[in-house]
Amino acid sequence: MCRDLPPGAGTPGLADFHPAQDAPLVARLRALGAQPIGKNNMHELSFGVTSVNAHWGTVENPRHPGFLAGGSSGGSAAAVAAGAVAFSVGTDTGGSVRIPAALCGVCGFRPTTGRYPRDGIVPVSHTKDTPGFIAARVEDIALLDAAVMGESVAAPQLPARIGIPERFLWQGIDASVAQTCQRAVTMLEQQGVEIVRFDDAHLGDMNASVQFPVPFYEFFVDFPRFLLSEGLEWRFSHILSQLSDSQVSKILHTQLSQCTVSWDDYMAGLCTIGDLRAAWQETFAHYQLDALLYPTVSCAVPPLSAACDHAVFEQLVRNTDMASSVGAPSLTLPVARAGEFATGLSLDGLPGYDRRLLQHASAIAAVLRC
Repeated sequence: MCRDLPPGAGTPGLADFHPAQDAPLVARLRALGAQPIGKNNMHELSFGVTSVNAHWGTVENPRHPGFLAGGSSGGSAAAVAAGAVAFSVGTDTGGSVRIPAALCGVCGFRPTTGRYPRDGIVPVSHTKDTPGFIAARVEDIALLDAAVMGESVAAPQLPARIGIPERFLWQGIDASVAQTCQRAVTMLEQQGVEIVRFDDAHLGDMNASVQFPVPFYEFFVDFPRFLLSEGLEWRFSHILSQLSDSQVSKILHTQLSQCTVSWDDYMAGLCTIGDLRAAWQETFAHYQLDALLYPTVSCAVPPLSAACDHAVFEQLVRNTDMASSVGAPSLTLPVARAGEFATGLSLDGLPGYDRRLLQHASAIAAVLRC
């Protein structure tokens, strides 16, 4: 949140709410000389990845007019891609910074969960939420991270060993996306980076059981608690009654009336997240990896006409959510050439190793010239 600017969250029920103070991350940025110039449009309450918004209008992709910008922080990525701002702050629960960054041809960074303060953001899930940065270049992301953390920018360094998780995160990829991302992998291999291919199907299976139950259940605790902290506890029902997105409204009201995600579902999800995080650590250790590399989204940039296609939602979110569940740092960088549709390549690391991941990402960007 920015003081005196309505956070909005893409929903009519918060349009007239003006916070009295900045979120801690915004306060840090102001102290460093940054000047917030406005709020960006997004998917309503972050419950979607297209940024089609029935109240404020659809966010269109500035690189590819007539195509989706992605979401939920679609306006943030579009503003950077259009050159309106040097960088933007979004929030990422299951990919909401990285998905729009990939579709708009810019960089998006989800830090280790908890690296940046999460107070003052309209929440979905305390287990998976984090603010993140969107900028045109990896160097800009590295500079922003170092500045808000009070650190120096680490020198770029190519990773020695990169893991290619080929049985889930590289499966079901559109041919054009796979070709563009594989071209980048080949270029890195030519620079001496050792490419390690491994079976990640078990990681995908584990994440499938927590991808939606955990954040969905937590929303009904975390969002009312946020409203309470702002003196708006009475607004919860009011906000839900004014939802402009019929699909979001149906999903949320069905949970309230039928408890589609139960307490048992939630607890099972949390236990599985613990297993997934252990498996992530074991994978890095077993294969002696510096990072994982995979296509950020599994499909080419979808047209606006496909916004309501559930298959498109699945294609956009399937690859980004795993790092969110693990709480790991993840950065998408653009790897398409001039004249090609925007394509993002994600680099993931171990939780807590954000600086190392940014070192690797900066060096990789230099090799790929992106």
